Amino acid sequence: MNKFEDLANNEVCIRDLKQLGREGGASAYLDSGEIMLLKPKYGTISRKGYVAGQPINVALKVEYRDVFSAIRTIERNGILIARRCRFGVTQILRLTGSGYHRTRKATGGKR
Repeated sequence: MNKFEDLANNEVCIRDLKQLGREGGASAYLDSGEIMLLKPKYGTISRKGYVAGQPINVALKVEYRDVFSAIRTIERNGILIARRCRFGVTQILRLTGSGYHRTRKATGGKR
């Protein structure tokens, strides 16, 4: 096994979206052109809706697993964190290397 393979793993996962939501200020741009604000447990999409016959802006809660494949880019405080890149025949959401760095979990053993 290549020892650098683990270091070069820069695919975005749902855990990364939740972490960005905890840190705050992150938003994801979807294929439909909508902007999703990242929260610790879910994302919110702002849409116009009618409540009691009055048009208002409504924030829809969206689970990350339902919208993950539609995310095109992720941005935080004006810095591009991830973008969808073509890798062979598939498209993968990859970290750009700036603005967000994944924290490593400490493995067992004494320090």
